[in-house]
Amino acid sequence: MKIVVGLLACFISSFSFGQVALAMPEYNVVYRGYDNKFEIGAGADTRFIVLESTQAEVFRGDSCFYVRPNGPEKTITVTMKNLKENKVLKTYEFRVLNMPVPSVYVGSALEGTTVVTLDNADVRVGYEETAVLQSAGFDVISYEVTSVSIANPLPSITGSKITPEVIEALRKAKEASKGKPITFNLVVQAKGKDGLIRKRTAAFIY
Repeated sequence: MKIVVGLLACFISSFSFGQVALAMPEYNVVYRGYDNKFEIGAGADTRFIVLESTQAEVFRGDSCFYVRPNGPEKTITVTMKNLKENKVLKTYEFRVLNMPVPSVYVGSALEGTTVVTLDNADVRVGYEETAVLQSAGFDVISYEVTSVSIANPLPSITGSKITPEVIEALRKAKEASKGKPITFNLVVQAKGKDGLIRKRTAAFIY
């Protein structure tokens, strides 16, 4: 089904309908299952400009527009039209990539680094602050803590909160190592906005 949405975004500088340009995502790439954001630009009146795509959803946000490809296609095509003149202004092709592998955090500690405190900490799955996909968003479904330093295996935990039982087990493990840092793994299941549940295993130092 062809999806048509009035486009108030994705334009650079000012233009006439005969000289219109679409501000593309970096490297002309969009991500599958992700709301690829197109900012609203200043300049010409865009009330009569629309995007059409048979391979992606295109919809309006509060102050921007989004393109979300959901199918298996490796490329998608979007067509820019002027509805007032019923004229195609330009056709664009985007490469479609799967979302990159997200990182795992305990509190503010990124996987592979040292966790300073476990008190009031949460397990988080996402991208670093400098990443393009900061707003991708992942909901942690469950996690499991494993370590050769923990005497008794811990059960899987539902949700993202580091529980008192996990904190106590890791503290006892560190005490048994006479204060020397110990390593532990988190096996995390998290659901992205694309509907996929990802399983990540990440190592931390405590």
